Amino acid sequence: MSEPSTRERLIAAAFVVVAREGLDAASVKVIAAEAGVTSGLLHYHFPTKDALLEAALRQALESYLLRVRTRRLATAQEDQLQAFFSEARQAVTTDAEFFRARLAFAVRALAHPQLADALRALNAAAIAETALTFAAAAGRDSASERDLQLAATLKAAFDGLMLSWLTDPSFPIDAAGEILAVAAKGWLERS
Repeated sequence: MSEPSTRERLIAAAFVVVAREGLDAASVKVIAAEAGVTSGLLHYHFPTKDALLEAALRQALESYLLRVRTRRLATAQEDQLQAFFSEARQAVTTDAEFFRARLAFAVRALAHPQLADALRALNAAAIAETALTFAAAAGRDSASERDLQLAATLKAAFDGLMLSWLTDPSFPIDAAGEILAVAAKGWLERS
């Protein structure tokens, strides 16, 4: 396997620094140092910090979509929802730093239109993929409008759960995840 490119190291470093220190402390200088490069080299690849953050969000989405799509395509219809929620429960602990960084990016997007546009597009892609999981659970190849609505609602609920858990580790994330899984199954049965 080859060494990651400078661009890939910068994207990974952006996530690490934001997750560890928060977005305000994630300066170009700190991110460059984390990646083992100079600030000038960072600016060669990304003209602005927001451009780097947008690239980090896009890379994270590509990885997520590949993982979710692979799981969906390899899972039998009757196991789709169980597999989806099982993967989501595992991601809570294995990807906690990713969620911390993604939520920090979302907060930054509130005040930065370019980042907000990118975040909306990325959220739409994640919602579309989740909707395809709902369609697969119902034995369909394409998502309905209802699948998309359910996926958007589920994403918003999951983001809220992650925010609650990340800011208060005593938050009952496992129980909340189970409640969300039961609710999603009920939503699909009524569709």
